Amino acid sequence: MERAIVHMDLDTFFVSCERLKNAELENKPVIIGGGDRGVVASCSYETRFLGVRSAMPIKMALRLCPEAKSN
Repeated sequence: MERAIVHMDLDTFFVSCERLKNAELENKPVIIGGGDRGVVASCSYETRFLGVRSAMPIKMALRLCPEAKSN
């Protein structure tokens, strides 16, 4: 049996799911995560351009990208 290794970048997967549910989020900065002490679980490429990354505290992410929609 031949083995294969698959690497999947699912960092924006949850953003894509939210965009499927809400078309108004298309081409807008989106951060998935929440709470005052929470962390970013997933973020769109629009927010990544501004320095937002996964596992970053939500407060810091919203300072970098205040126009982001947070879910």
